[in-house]
Amino acid sequence: MKKLMGIFITCIVITLAGCDSKGHEGEAKTPSGSSAQKGRDYQEVVSDFKDKGFKNIETEKMEDLITGWLTKDGEVESVSVDGDQDYSPDDWYSNDVKVVITYHTFPSEDEKSEPASSSEQEPKKEDTDKAEKVELEDIFPVEDAKRSAVVAITNAYATDVFKKDGNTYDVSKLHSYADTSGNVDQYFMRVNSWGSWSAKDKETWHVDSLILENSFGALANATLDVHFDGTHYVVSNINGTFGNPGASTEFLSDLSDIAFGSPVPVYLTISPELIKEDRSEAEVEELDHSDELDKYVARTAFNKHGKSLYPYGFKSHWILDLRNEEQTSNGSWRFKVGVTITNQYGEKMEAVAEGLISGTTDNPTIEEFYVN
Repeated sequence: MKKLMGIFITCIVITLAGCDSKGHEGEAKTPSGSSAQKGRDYQEVVSDFKDKGFKNIETEKMEDLITGWLTKDGEVESVSVDGDQDYSPDDWYSNDVKVVITYHTFPSEDEKSEPASSSEQEPKKEDTDKAEKVELEDIFPVEDAKRSAVVAITNAYATDVFKKDGNTYDVSKLHSYADTSGNVDQYFMRVNSWGSWSAKDKETWHVDSLILENSFGALANATLDVHFDGTHYVVSNINGTFGNPGASTEFLSDLSDIAFGSPVPVYLTISPELIKEDRSEAEVEELDHSDELDKYVARTAFNKHGKSLYPYGFKSHWILDLRNEEQTSNGSWRFKVGVTITNQYGEKMEAVAEGLISGTTDNPTIEEFYVN
C-alpha cells in the first residue's frame, strides 16, 4: 500500500510540475522572494533566476566590506524583479524583465589606495566614475567592449577554429559576435549577465562578473579589461572560473589559462569586423532549449526510475552528495548523485547513480541510467 501511495504521489508531482508552465510562454516564474535571497552567494542566485527562465539578469556591487567576517564577499543584499524588491515567490513575469542582484564585496584596489578626503576637497567617487564613463563612451562605446569580451572567450573555448593540424589557430575561422550558424555546440556562448562595467582609463573598459554560458550549461565567470588601440580591441587581465554551476573549486578551470602563451593568443585581439553585427535575438532564443525540461521534473523522473529498479529502497542524496548536474545543448539533464539502495533483506548499500533525462517537462524520458 505504501509503495502504491508513493508512486501515486510521484505522479501527482510530475503532473503538477508539467502543468505549471502551460499558458506562460515567454514568461518566467520567480524563485524564492528577495528576503529569502538575502545572504546567499550572488552567483547561486544568478543561476536560480537563469534556471527559472529569466533572460535579463544584471549584478550590482556594494563595495562596502572591510574584513568580511560578518558579511561575506559576494553575499546578496537585495534582489529586484522589474524594479520591485518586494516581489513574491512563484510569480510570473515576462522573461525579459530586468533582474538586478545587488551584493556586498570589497573595494577595488584603486579605491583602497586613495587617501581619505572631504567632499569639499574632491568630487564624489560616483560622480567621477560617471564622468569617466561618459568620456570613454564617446571614443570607445562600451557595447564594443562587451561584444569583444564575448568573442574572445567564445573563440578561446571553440573547437572548430584550428587549421588541419588541429593545433594552430586559423584566424579566418574565428567566430563573430553575431555567429549562430553551424554546430553551435563547438563554440556558441550566450550572455547570462553582463556584469558591472567601469572605465579603467581613457582607452580601457573593465568588467567584473561577466557570466557566459555554453551549450552544455558550463559557466564562464570573468573579470577582464578591454583596450582599444585605435585599430583592434585587445582583451587582457583575464581572471575567473569556467565550469559547471555549483561545482566545487577543484573542479573549476582557471579562466586566466586562456591568456597563457607567448605571443598572446590570436583570439584575444579582436578585429572590428568580428563585432560590427549584433546578434539576432530570435536566433539566440531558437538555440535555447533550457526551459523545455524543468530540472526538478527531470530529478523526479530520475528518482522514479531508480525506485522501479530497486523497489525495496532507492534514495538520491541531492543535497549532501550531488556529484554533477548539467543541462546539455538539447535541454536534457545529466545527473550524477550518491544514492542509498536497500535490498529485500533491509540491507543498505551506498552507491553512485548516473543518468540522462531528455524530453519535456510534460513528458520526461530516461535515456541513460547506471548505478555503480
